[in-house]
Amino acid sequence: MRMNKVSKNGLAFLILIFSGFLFSFINFNSPSIDDASKEKELKEYWSNKYKASSWYLDMKSAAPNFYEIRDEFNEYFKHNTFIVTQEVKQYKRFAHEYFPNIDADGNYIDPSLSAVKAINSAKKSVAGNPWKQIFLKWNTTQDNGGTGVLRSIRIDPSNSNAILAGAATAGIWQTMDSGKNWAFVSGGVPEVEWVNEIIYSKKDHKIVYANTNMGVVKSTDGGKSWSYTALKKTFPDTFGSLMWLDLTSTSNDIVYATTEEKGKYKILKSVDGGKSWIEKYQTNKRIWDMRVKLDDANVVYILEESSKTDWINFKKSTDSGVSFTSVNNGYPADHTTKSHRGRIGTTPANNNVVYVVIGYNGGDANDKISFFKSSDAGRSFIKKNNLDIKEPLVNAMGPKDFLSGTCHLAQLTWNLAFTVSETDENFIACAANKIKVSTDGGATWAFDLSGKIITGRQYDQYQSNNAHTGVHGDHHALSIIGKDIWNANDGGAYHSNDGGFTVAKDKTDGLGIMELWGFSQSFKNDIMAVGLNHNQICFRDDAVYGGWIGVNGADAMATNINPIDDQYMYNHPWGHERVKRSLTGKKGHTFQELGIQLGYITLDNLEYHPNQFYTIYGSDYGDRNKTYQLSKTTNNASSWEVMKEFSADKSNAVAVKVSFANPNYIYAVVEPNRVIKSVDEGKTWIDVNPPASLVKGFALWRLAVSDKNPNHLWVTVKANQDVVKVIHSKDGGLTWSDYSDGLPQYAIYSMIYQRGSNDILYLGTRSGVYYRNANMSKWELFGSGMPVANTSFMFINYATGKLRVGTSRGLWENDLVERTAPKANSTASKKIVSSDDPMVQFADYSVADKDATYSWKFPGATPSSSTEERPLVSYKNAKKGSYNVTLTVTDSRGKSTQTLKNFITRNK
Repeated sequence: MRMNKVSKNGLAFLILIFSGFLFSFINFNSPSIDDASKEKELKEYWSNKYKASSWYLDMKSAAPNFYEIRDEFNEYFKHNTFIVTQEVKQYKRFAHEYFPNIDADGNYIDPSLSAVKAINSAKKSVAGNPWKQIFLKWNTTQDNGGTGVLRSIRIDPSNSNAILAGAATAGIWQTMDSGKNWAFVSGGVPEVEWVNEIIYSKKDHKIVYANTNMGVVKSTDGGKSWSYTALKKTFPDTFGSLMWLDLTSTSNDIVYATTEEKGKYKILKSVDGGKSWIEKYQTNKRIWDMRVKLDDANVVYILEESSKTDWINFKKSTDSGVSFTSVNNGYPADHTTKSHRGRIGTTPANNNVVYVVIGYNGGDANDKISFFKSSDAGRSFIKKNNLDIKEPLVNAMGPKDFLSGTCHLAQLTWNLAFTVSETDENFIACAANKIKVSTDGGATWAFDLSGKIITGRQYDQYQSNNAHTGVHGDHHALSIIGKDIWNANDGGAYHSNDGGFTVAKDKTDGLGIMELWGFSQSFKNDIMAVGLNHNQICFRDDAVYGGWIGVNGADAMATNINPIDDQYMYNHPWGHERVKRSLTGKKGHTFQELGIQLGYITLDNLEYHPNQFYTIYGSDYGDRNKTYQLSKTTNNASSWEVMKEFSADKSNAVAVKVSFANPNYIYAVVEPNRVIKSVDEGKTWIDVNPPASLVKGFALWRLAVSDKNPNHLWVTVKANQDVVKVIHSKDGGLTWSDYSDGLPQYAIYSMIYQRGSNDILYLGTRSGVYYRNANMSKWELFGSGMPVANTSFMFINYATGKLRVGTSRGLWENDLVERTAPKANSTASKKIVSSDDPMVQFADYSVADKDATYSWKFPGATPSSSTEERPLVSYKNAKKGSYNVTLTVTDSRGKSTQTLKNFITRNK
């Protein structure tokens, strides 16, 4: 069912939460403090301007249209300065979330309003092996410490070495040895991605609750396994982000939880451990936090946005949340000062203590934050920092104030962490961009209690593990028991085991929480690159770097590796760049402008010619869609030529594929539902659009082409719907038919064709990977054990027989459903040679095992034959003319030969 309607998550959820950005960890080219101040002022100015723009206001509307908002965004920045503010990052997330789920008109299709197919029966028969999550040791060599976002963290009160951490996209993780090793523990609730709050029962530490995108989940074994409570959504429908949770110290079963849904915020209560829930309170104002009085289940505290001003009120209920009263004694109610975010803290060290921290992030001298403490269960408060009570929010920059030492408040609606020690009512910690601790209830603050670190620069240069300095910025959660302080932030997990005497140590290694907005790998050498949301473009070459290294950017997007010459990367951090990576160490990469711009739809990868590895095809979105064109380079992105323009209808080519059966054949999907075809390597194009009666008003996206028949192609259909999912044509687009049988309604994110096979296709959805070959009548689930994730990227390593999937939960691997006989394919650095430029680098690009042998024939060249995998050949002594190239590949499954006729031309 197509709906011009925002998702049940609510667009407010999208533009509120996913705007984190790496501030404190880009150590290179750091600006001076004065330059940083000017930059913050500039960002604040343009941030206010952007909030009044049509694209921003329409993005916040009840029924945003993707194409309309994108056009407004692009048009706006033709005439206004482009600065990467929170609003721009909100647009990036909007585009990322909406693009896979729109119809041909740009309207969002709400997954909860689509008919949810019963796919349990299909899941009973699963082909393939269990999925394996791979490459989890990210910070062993990483020089920026950023891996993925943790939203919640909690120390086990009975075992200080046991920690539970909740991710933004990757569920719940547990360590039993203070972060040396981590295990994914929420596999029993596979739809759980966003984990906003984790709470141990004070009465029985084996009982743990978590409030998530799917509702409240519960563990009865200390967090090792989880199950759903009755407060639950049915996937793919989900709750929003502000999911708070608390329970008293007197009962395992009395639990309070908040929900966010369609702009409504509710408080619910369970008295039977989650078996049933009763709604107690509802408001259309955002609830920024919720806590329960630990020794009285009838008393509930909340921070709720004022209905009269831009302030955030502290409210108290004494009737289990049925009614609330704003407290106006020491902490003001409905004040005229604007605030962005607040948090509440309570502690079993004193059941009557309630803290409120509230802040406004205006940048530099406009940043304001205050800490209030109540010792009488929220009836009255004392302002702990800067005792001037006339103004509730202050910019206090003295040496022991929270904001001193550049501990600024960046984007509080995304990141603000606060907690009270469970063993000391006066020991508190708070973090927005940087962590500080206080031992006197918030009157004075320090980066560390040793006094050695007093400036932000010292904090950023603190050696937090053997590979990097500093603590990742953008903090979300803190937990303190005794001398243990644990922190969850945009980079992962950090730990101080001496009560804050020294700054926290990075404990992120082993957490599979990477949200990939880009992923690519080389053809067979397992050289990898990823774009990590909230973090950097990262490369992996174990032989050179010993693991992952951070290279460039923050909130990184697309990244592409040349499959043959894997020294070259084509990336989109915030700009667009070609990188020649260092082959001798972690530093020394060279950067240049890519020459085309890959756009805000971060899932676009480049396409490489089957026989010329420096010939690349890509969609050029221009500078925020000032151009709409399909481009080609034949010289490794040194220059580009336009193959096809789409400016007239402001459309982009969202997919492009070249046929391995005949590289003259190129296909592209042009939004929303055009398919175009070239049979002359892109010189001319024709439309081969599927009929409207087949596509039924939906949009098209992913594309695959057979390596046996250049006229056989498959195209995926967008959105959470079960009307039509995949279409195909066996005659180059003259006729089309449905190829959807067996697929669930969940949106399709990726598709790849297995070369050398009987037309095996793999297809990634939000709920698993599916496969199908030419003899099958329907798609079947492939592999088991991968929880719900955006399966946006797929690559096949034929040498090892592995399918790799890049997801919103990191990297996963499985054996191919079938290994096939070899299929030879050769590729070269160029086709035209001369006496001045006679050398050609050839490389194997075949379907073959890693132990395959090679036999090359190069008539007219020196050498004229080779058994190397990548021979370098000279045509210096060749006569003018054209020459064949032959490759024979042999492995344990057989032999295959390919001859490229008249492939190399000696022109002078």
